Amino acid sequence: MTKFSPLATLSFLAFVFFFPTSANAQDIPPTPPYQATPAHMWELGFHGGTAVNFGDIEFVPNWGTGFHIRRAIDYVFSIRGEALYAKLKQEDNVNGSSESTIQSGSLQLVVSINNLVWNNVPRRKTNLYGFVGGGVTYFEVDALEILTQDLNSINPTTQTHADLGLGIAFRLSERFNLGFESKAQVLFGKHADLLDGIARQQGDVLGYGNVRLNFNLGNKEKKAEPLYWVNPMDIIMQDITELKKRPVFDMTDSDADGVIDLLDQDNTTPPGTVVDTRGIPLDSDNDGIPNNQDDEPYLPESSKIVTRKEGDRPVTNEDDVRKIMGDEMNKIVNQGQRGTNGDGNGKDKNSGSSSKGVVFGSGITDWFLPNVHFNIDSYKVRYAEYGSLSSIAKVMKSNPSLAIVVTGFTDKTASDSYNLDLSYQRAKAAIEHLVSIHGIARSRLILNYNGEDFPLVPSTGSTIMNRRVEFRVASDEDEDMEQPTPVTKKNGNSKGGF
Repeated sequence: MTKFSPLATLSFLAFVFFFPTSANAQDIPPTPPYQATPAHMWELGFHGGTAVNFGDIEFVPNWGTGFHIRRAIDYVFSIRGEALYAKLKQEDNVNGSSESTIQSGSLQLVVSINNLVWNNVPRRKTNLYGFVGGGVTYFEVDALEILTQDLNSINPTTQTHADLGLGIAFRLSERFNLGFESKAQVLFGKHADLLDGIARQQGDVLGYGNVRLNFNLGNKEKKAEPLYWVNPMDIIMQDITELKKRPVFDMTDSDADGVIDLLDQDNTTPPGTVVDTRGIPLDSDNDGIPNNQDDEPYLPESSKIVTRKEGDRPVTNEDDVRKIMGDEMNKIVNQGQRGTNGDGNGKDKNSGSSSKGVVFGSGITDWFLPNVHFNIDSYKVRYAEYGSLSSIAKVMKSNPSLAIVVTGFTDKTASDSYNLDLSYQRAKAAIEHLVSIHGIARSRLILNYNGEDFPLVPSTGSTIMNRRVEFRVASDEDEDMEQPTPVTKKNGNSKGGF
């Protein structure tokens, strides 16, 4: 039968304790996303030094070596498993000489003394520590020169022991530190005083002074150094520093225009000025003059007629407006019209008349044609848009010779082919609403679609502003567009929103 020494047994148990199997690891609950103590590395160390025995025979310094595995519990306390192999020599002129061979395994509680003091240094340069622990010692003694009957060789035996010691380590890098340590190992049991081969005192004591080469194991991108090298205040200081770097969310609105200064691109707008979402004064007629400075904020500059002045300020009266309306309607009648030219297109280029009495052109009626908007992936007309469609119907009924182009659009959150079909369906739904609800002749409505092209809002995400149908007065070049090939989400590679 194979015989295992206590040192081999202890080393195996330490390996099982410190490195659980993958099956056991599956039972460990997941680490919370935030902890006061971060994930940290293990320490593997190798040591070697001078071993002596304080016993009945005077000691002769000899050597010892071994290794350890250390794991921090928190910033102050850590657990260390250690193995030691040592050769001891004893010799004097009274008792003779002997040589002892020792194998021992220990489990120790290590206390990092300088981590009891907190400061603003994120990483310790030195680690001053003390430790206590215990374990088992397996030893045997050879009596080399016997001068007294008390000296005898000792067959291999096992005793328990206690450890007590101090050490200091110097951090050389994230991965490596150099340590110096001294400990006393006190034996217990009936053979505790036989470490030198003579039993006269209460127990022999092994002294071991050594140098340690220590390595940190783990992914340094994901884990901190062992916590005895880390300042306990470091994480708190990092969080405080990060919070201080964040900009203060200031709700100040200096010009009281409803847009906070953080987003306002013009903080000097006069009180009562209507602004857009950027804080810039509105220019409804796009004539380059903000509404708050424009005497005719809803009339293009080219159409403004000044008939008289009230002081130094130009004024347009009701008769001027009627004249503008009449001139614009005459332009519509006199510009491109549709009729029959014999080619089947229903357009007479010579007469400028339409067989159906529908006039095509552009003019003032463009100002009264609002957009209507749609829900995500839908071409059903929303109840909220009924009012806008009613306004369009009123304009068309007031101007029975006008033809209107109805153009559908989508946002950019689906495939191009799917969006083309969806924009067609939206334009078709708006036309059917005007025909069925308001009695507008289908021949006066020209169906166009543009898919996700020409967005109102420059966004690749889902936005209701781009999910729309637009209306404009038709020109003699406008025609109904043919229906695109219908596309489903599945074969159209739909990406979600629309």
